[in-house]
Amino acid sequence: MQGISSQELVRQLVRALPEVEPYLETAARRHGRRAAQVTHWDQVNTHPGTLLSEVLAHPLFQPGMESAEMDADDEEFLARCFDFIEGREESPGGELVDTAYFTFVEPLLESREVLDRAFRFAGPRTRAEILAMLRGWNVPVAPSWEQERSRR
Repeated sequence: MQGISSQELVRQLVRALPEVEPYLETAARRHGRRAAQVTHWDQVNTHPGTLLSEVLAHPLFQPGMESAEMDADDEEFLARCFDFIEGREESPGGELVDTAYFTFVEPLLESREVLDRAFRFAGPRTRAEILAMLRGWNVPVAPSWEQERSRR
């Protein structure tokens, strides 16, 4: 996925991950809107990370990352999530890089199993960001995490 700007965030999110629509609808209702009326993250929240946490990270992404078992649909969903995260890492002007880090990358420290799963799906920029985070936190890096793998 190409880099995504702050202005394109909501549109790209819904297009890439339509599973977020019920959560976006809930966020929009709090502001007297319908999800279809939301074209920019600041219409429903004060920060893009807040929106992404509310509609993707907490209800869908983190439970998927922590799930004990995964089927083909779960794998396909996580692959699309990581494609979306990679788009944040490549945002024009870099305005969403911190959002990607704090919303998606940092919570991967949950467990080694979660990190194993992350490296299975992460794109090159996200993989580099995860490795930098681990080294910055002095977390031992498994040799397999440093190897570029096929994502599916």
